[in-house]
Amino acid sequence: MKKSKLSVGLVTSFIASMALTACGSDVTKNKDNIVDFTGYDGSNLAVLIDEIYSDYMKSSTGIAKYYDQVMEVLIRNAFQQDKTGSKTEGNGLSGVKKNYNQIVNEAKDNVKGAKQTAKQNAETNGTSYKTEWQSVLKEKNVKDEEELLQYYIYQLEKEEIEDWYFDKHEAELKEEYLGVKGDGSASQKKVASRFPYHIRHILVKVEDGAKEFARGTIAADKAKLLSNTVQLLAEGNMTFGEVAQKKSEDSSASSYGDVGIMTNAISSGKLGMVNEFQLGIYAYDAIKKNASNEAIEKGLGLDKKADVKNNKTTREFLAARRIVEIPYSVFKELGDVADLETNWKTGLAVEDGKAAVLPRNILWNTYLNNHSIFVITNGERVDGNTIAAVDPTELDPTSSAHYFAADEDEYKPHQIAGETAAEYDARCEEEKVDYALLQGDVEAHKPGFMTKAAEFTGVGEQVLCDENGNVIIGVRSEFGIHLMVVQKSIFDFTADEAKVRLEDYYTTAIPGDADYPKYADGSDKTTYVNFINSVNKSEYNTRADAVRSAIKGFDSTYDYRLYEHLRDTSGIDTSNESTKLLLDSIDNYIDVQREKNANDQEDGLEDVWQTYVELLQTQDYFRHLPSADNRLVPEGCKIGFTKDTGFAEADYKEGGLCYVK
Repeated sequence: MKKSKLSVGLVTSFIASMALTACGSDVTKNKDNIVDFTGYDGSNLAVLIDEIYSDYMKSSTGIAKYYDQVMEVLIRNAFQQDKTGSKTEGNGLSGVKKNYNQIVNEAKDNVKGAKQTAKQNAETNGTSYKTEWQSVLKEKNVKDEEELLQYYIYQLEKEEIEDWYFDKHEAELKEEYLGVKGDGSASQKKVASRFPYHIRHILVKVEDGAKEFARGTIAADKAKLLSNTVQLLAEGNMTFGEVAQKKSEDSSASSYGDVGIMTNAISSGKLGMVNEFQLGIYAYDAIKKNASNEAIEKGLGLDKKADVKNNKTTREFLAARRIVEIPYSVFKELGDVADLETNWKTGLAVEDGKAAVLPRNILWNTYLNNHSIFVITNGERVDGNTIAAVDPTELDPTSSAHYFAADEDEYKPHQIAGETAAEYDARCEEEKVDYALLQGDVEAHKPGFMTKAAEFTGVGEQVLCDENGNVIIGVRSEFGIHLMVVQKSIFDFTADEAKVRLEDYYTTAIPGDADYPKYADGSDKTTYVNFINSVNKSEYNTRADAVRSAIKGFDSTYDYRLYEHLRDTSGIDTSNESTKLLLDSIDNYIDVQREKNANDQEDGLEDVWQTYVELLQTQDYFRHLPSADNRLVPEGCKIGFTKDTGFAEADYKEGGLCYVK
């Protein structure tokens, strides 16, 4: 804007040597290497030669500035109008919604708004209007009102062309955004795909530090809240969204737990969601989806060597690590014992620093203070109720030896390695405890539990799901316990039009539009837009706009696409060597930027997976330390704390198995 009405910053000798044939006689090249444009108001506008052209051609910074300059000229050229303001169809922009006259009027309104802002700032700050007006001009890098008008015209033209390009190429952009076609093959792409998930969740905050893996604590009110939340989900009288709205301690509660579209995008070295939340969902899918998919595994970073310690890929690490299955009775009991803080035998409250022996904290640490992903089953409790230090989350849920027998009135303790059959029988007799006390309720009748035979192999077990049959996935993060539902997984790809395909789910249309996805019988498919039924059309528009923004914004180099289109349709004469050199340099610059972004994305995913894997490995180490000073407090200590089951007072004193420093 400083040098002409057509440029911001540097102008290039490229412009002086190229012929823009799309504008006919409106653009000419004279003997002094100055390109003259006929402006929209009929005035003659000159673009000057950049004297440091050759120096800027030697650096990426210089090429980036040339790119910006050429982009502006291409956009302005593509938007040339005749005197009536009708659209020019020969420039490849058929279908642009606003003509030049509309854009100029809007730009003039923006200038008026800028003047009003300067006036208000002068009154507020006690300064002169001239001072504040110069501040406005400086912010936009222009020198006067006319250049400010041209600035706004260009910005509006650019926005208009960005929207036009999206409308013309939405299907291709969406496929690239998704990263996988209906047949499961990888999409052709210029940049890294985003492999979207649609997620809802409920958060119960737990303020205890997330890195106290074996002796963490949960406050009584939080224990009750977590217990009550899971019970509401199990009873099935409320939808997942209604429970989220009522119980979640997260801002998404107001939108029924909806956290929107979650993607794999790495920004500043991090994912959009906390690692345990997002990678936990990826891990769940990686473990439970029967068929692997190369495109998706690569897109989610599952193919990288995240387990450096054992030289395993993320997928190999996850395959060897099962999903923890926590019986519903744990949550029910957590609420029952939340306020219990006095040992029945000693009659004394737990001393300061010894809270890890409280029944609620024993349950918390044994089952829930674990950054591994978990699901909630209606199965019987694993053998964690003996005095031995057993981590029930490590036991094989498919082995009947680790479960209480439903028809017995006493429990079967876990057989210790090296223990003979006779020794095991003797210990069973010695540690005989009432089965009903240890077992709790097996809630087979709860409507929230559904059979998921294809996903889980626990004998006779069902898994807690939402009202639509989606498995509720749990994880502990630094913020507390997340209970998550995947509304749409990237693994749900299909080419079957009788189902909701990924391209259907992420539609930008709203119900009632001609192009809204429908089944063969004419009924609407359930998509991101309408998954929450609403009578308010504006809500559908808002959600459709969110999808549009996600697809349009997934490529941080989106403007490069506009440049490439305009370059190819503007009629640039590349016979001139300097023109060709600059165009080639810009193309190379764009390729380098795209490759760098792709590498940063790939390396970023590998780093976050390594961080997550190292967290789980560190957690496992501390949960299995042999020292009584910092290992898990055996769950049996909870039983001994509350009932006379043969535990001696000495068990809670220094040197005892239930002693906590």
